[in-house]
Amino acid sequence: MKTLRQLIKQTKKITKKFPDPHWKAETRFVDLVEEIGELANAILVAEKRKSKKRQKAEIADSLCDCLWNIFILADIYGIDLDSEYQTVLKDVEKRISQGDFNYS
Repeated sequence: MKTLRQLIKQTKKITKKFPDPHWKAETRFVDLVEEIGELANAILVAEKRKSKKRQKAEIADSLCDCLWNIFILADIYGIDLDSEYQTVLKDVEKRISQGDFNYS
């Protein structure tokens, strides 16, 4: 199984094969929003809030499409997701211990 860093590297390699005008930040962001909409649709179908015949994509496929665009955006802006995400996890753990997510 590949690490996050390896998957990001592979994504960069693949995206270099695409024509430049279609791989700018604005285009990737709009595509990410579209994929999030498809993920929302898939979740609504899975939770039986929409009928199966209205399903546009599977949850796993939609999540992976979102990751694809996030990896590309991170590359465009020079963000090391491997290290930055570890920082986010530490911050969330700290906030949990401080009771930030206790809504009672």
